[in-house]
Amino acid sequence: MLKLFSHSDILNKALDASWLRNEVIANNISNVDTPNFKSSRVEFETELKKAMGTDGINMKKTRDKHIDSCSSYEPKVVQNNETTVRMDGNNVDIESEQLNMVKNTIYYNALIQKTNEEFGRLEVAINGGK
Repeated sequence: MLKLFSHSDILNKALDASWLRNEVIANNISNVDTPNFKSSRVEFETELKKAMGTDGINMKKTRDKHIDSCSSYEPKVVQNNETTVRMDGNNVDIESEQLNMVKNTIYYNALIQKTNEEFGRLEVAINGGK
């Protein structure tokens, strides 16, 4: 029964990460003129791919009762302290941030669509294919 919701769990985590990414990008954009402000980014998808075994690293189950889940993988906000775009110490590249916002919005909408499809399949299963 728990396998039935495994995709929903992954989609939920990805939606959380995308929502957080939107907030971080919006914060970067709002601080484009703040001296010495350093931009941030959200890291999540790479670690999730590793956890799911699609990048050559598999999670290890030590007991049969362990649940396959991505619940231990949380999105991480990482500050970029290594670059400076302007003389005042600010490293926000507004064009890059705007592009990231558009990409993240498309990604979020795709995740919403996949989540709706998952729940549609569950509804069909619950209703016995009707």
